Amino acid sequence: MADGFAVMKDKGSYSMIRGMKTAASGFTIIGVSGVGKSTAVERILSLYPQRIIHARYKEEPLALTQLVWLKLDCPHDGSLKQLCYQFFYVLDMAAGTDYFQQYTKGRYALDMLLIIMTQLVRQFQVGILVIDEIQHLSEAKGGGSDKMLNFFVTLVNTIGVPVVMIGTTKAMSILQGEFRQARRGSGQGDLIWDRMGNDAAWNVFVKSMWRYQWTGKNVAYTDELANVLYDESQGIIDIAVKLYAIVQIDAITNGTEEFSAPDIRKAAEKKLGLVKPMLDALRSGDKKRILKYEDIAPVNIEDYLSAYKAMKTEVQEKTTEQKLTVLEQTSIKLMEVEVDPAMARRLAGKVLASHKNPISVGEAFKEAYRLYIAEDTAVLAEDVPGDIRNNDSYDGFRQSGAVDEMEW
Repeated sequence: MADGFAVMKDKGSYSMIRGMKTAASGFTIIGVSGVGKSTAVERILSLYPQRIIHARYKEEPLALTQLVWLKLDCPHDGSLKQLCYQFFYVLDMAAGTDYFQQYTKGRYALDMLLIIMTQLVRQFQVGILVIDEIQHLSEAKGGGSDKMLNFFVTLVNTIGVPVVMIGTTKAMSILQGEFRQARRGSGQGDLIWDRMGNDAAWNVFVKSMWRYQWTGKNVAYTDELANVLYDESQGIIDIAVKLYAIVQIDAITNGTEEFSAPDIRKAAEKKLGLVKPMLDALRSGDKKRILKYEDIAPVNIEDYLSAYKAMKTEVQEKTTEQKLTVLEQTSIKLMEVEVDPAMARRLAGKVLASHKNPISVGEAFKEAYRLYIAEDTAVLAEDVPGDIRNNDSYDGFRQSGAVDEMEW
C-alpha cells in the first residue's frame, strides 16, 4: 500500500500504482435481460460471509476487517466518478465506515478517487468485486467506457482483485472493442447466458415452478401448457414466472379458480404489452429484428466462428507481427452481430472516412452498427406499401390521406 500512498501524496494518476504479478482473473457474464444472471450471482455470494473481522494472526494481535466480496451497479450514465461514489457507499454498508461522506463532499479529481478506491480495496483485502449492469457503459461519453474498463483491468492485473462483470447483450459492442484485447493478459473469460430453449431443461424448470399454485382447483402440468408458456415468454425466466403468477391471479379474481393454455395467451396479450415487440422479434427468429432490441439480442458462440470464417476471405492470414487494421477489426465485429461481410466493410469504411482523426475500434463499431440499424429501418419503410415515411413531398402526404383537408 506504500506506493499507493506515495501516488496520493504526489497527486499522481492511478495508473502509476505498481503491484506484484498476480494470478487473479476476472469473469464476464453476458446474457438476455431477465434470465437470472444477477439473481444467480447474488445467491452464490450469499453463501459466503461478506465481512470477516480478524483479531489475531499467529498469536499476535491483529486489527483487520476483511471484505470477502463487494457488489455494485454500474451508474446509469456510465460515469466513472459515480462508480467510485457507489463503491464508497457499498463499502460503508459492509464495513461500517463513513468513506462516502468523507470523499463525496470534497472536490476530489477522478484520478484521486480511483487511487483512493484502489487503496481501500487493498486495505480491506477485498476478495472479489462484482459490477452489475455494465451495459450502462454504452451511455458513457468522451471515452468514459474505455477508461472504466481499463480501470477494471488495472484492478485485476495490478492489485490482484478479480472483477466479475454482469450485463445484457447491449454491452457486447463495448466488450468487443479494445477491452477484449486488454483482458487477454488478465486471463478473463466469458459466460454467454442465453435464454432457455424449449427442451428437457425447460420442462424441468416449469415442473419445479408448477408446485407454486394457489388456485382453488389444481391445474395439472401438461406439455401443452409448458409449450404455450415457452412461446409467450420465449424462454426468458423472469417473464415466464411473472406470466405464471398473472394467469393465476386472473383465475382467482374471476372466480374460475383454474386456467388453461388459452388463458395463458390472454394473460400475455393483456399484461405483457410493453415487452410484446421484443418477444415478437424473438419469436420470428429474424436476427435483424432481434438486433434492434439490444437487451434481448441472443448470443451464440457459433456465430463468432462463422463470422471469422467469413472474414477469412477478406483478410488473409497474418502473422502475429502484422496487426489487423481498424477497418478490418471493425468489419469483423460487425459480422459477429450478423452483418453481411460486404456491408460490414462498407459501413466500417464510411465511419472511418467521416473522421479526420483516428478513432478506436469500439467507437467505430458503435457508429457503424447505428448506421446498419438506420439503413435497415429505411428498407423496412420502403417494403411497406403506403408507408408515409416513403413520402418526400406535400402532395405525397396529401394523397396518402395523412393531411386533413377539412375547412374550419
